Amino acid sequence: MFGPLKETIALLSTYGDEMPEEIHLQLQELPERWDGTKKLALRAKQNAAPLQASEVNIIHKKCQ
Repeated sequence: MFGPLKETIALLSTYGDEMPEEIHLQLQELPERWDGTKKLALRAKQNAAPLQASEVNIIHKKCQ
């Protein structure tokens, strides 16, 4: 997923435009942080699912 960013940075460096070391470090950390964000979103979705189901039941009862 972050391959295009790495390729862009490599292309820029061939033209003499060097990125700060901080950018390279962040690019190394991004995949791990992205995985953590995806796991957090999945947990939030799982926690919200029972609440959503409860609301669906309430709406169905009101419609009847």
